[in-house]
Amino acid sequence: MANRVERVFIGLGSNLGNGKEVLTAAWRAIGEVAEIVTVALSHPYVSSPVGMASANWFTNAVGELQTTLPPLQVLDKLLQIEAAFGRTRNERAEGYEDRTLDLDMLSYDDIMVDIPGLVLPHPRLQERLFVLRPLAEIAPELWSKAHGKTAREMEAELEAQMSRGSISLQEIARQNWD
Repeated sequence: MANRVERVFIGLGSNLGNGKEVLTAAWRAIGEVAEIVTVALSHPYVSSPVGMASANWFTNAVGELQTTLPPLQVLDKLLQIEAAFGRTRNERAEGYEDRTLDLDMLSYDDIMVDIPGLVLPHPRLQERLFVLRPLAEIAPELWSKAHGKTAREMEAELEAQMSRGSISLQEIARQNWD
């Protein structure tokens, strides 16, 4: 994979501080990594916490990158940026915690990876409207080999499950960066 330009999608999230400012600054920091080119960033979306109890709603977005770095090096760069923004990871915590910045690699080209610390595509991609809505905005036809569907199809399927009441409603609202 080295020297080949790969297409990578990442999720950006924050529920502490000014989410739009945090995500904008994080996107700039990602673009400053020499081997990474930022291609597209979705609108910001404000959403209710999923899979955790918190009074703090999230600001989320999805970005498209191009890179020659292999997946583990991309992950390392994202973790470094999270740490620079004050993100701490409590290995003893049960479940998710509030965070200043969360950067998740959603997919790396069309490869599938399952190693400690990295699973691609993201294992809960199809369960999270706060990821699927912005992903479908910037790459509706992005195909997930693991799920056998496009981003748009996964979004529609999740919305149908919420409409039927087979899973909990995930509240989300699109905003603008300004």
